[in-house]
Amino acid sequence: MPADVIEHEVQPDPENDPEHPIPYLRVLDVAGYKTGGGADLSIIVASPLQADQRSQARLVDKIHGYLGYVCSEEFRADAGCTPCPDNTFITVVLHPASAPEIRDLLERCREWVRSNHAELVVRTLDDSDMTASRDPD
Repeated sequence: MPADVIEHEVQPDPENDPEHPIPYLRVLDVAGYKTGGGADLSIIVASPLQADQRSQARLVDKIHGYLGYVCSEEFRADAGCTPCPDNTFITVVLHPASAPEIRDLLERCREWVRSNHAELVVRTLDDSDMTASRDPD
């Protein structure tokens, strides 16, 4: 059964930067909720993320926002359970040309995310991500 796709309007925020690989800090990029309780939350970095201080800070801020949601009553209502690393995943999907320092930073974030009731998963954006939702004909 296909999932519902819900698009939300991006609220004005002084931190919004549509030109940056992480354009909106206060937005959940993708949220999928499991029938038995729990969630798969994804941060999509579709263009190369560099290792500059601002980009690293934006990535950490974005994760922090996701963790705030995971620890909220709203999450419990949406996900149908109390979050824990066994049922709640934050996946950062990185553009393949992102700086290696970004992966190092994410590795250092694993315990922080885990201590906030989620598991951090890091993977690389590939062609199948770009074609998965397309009609095969």
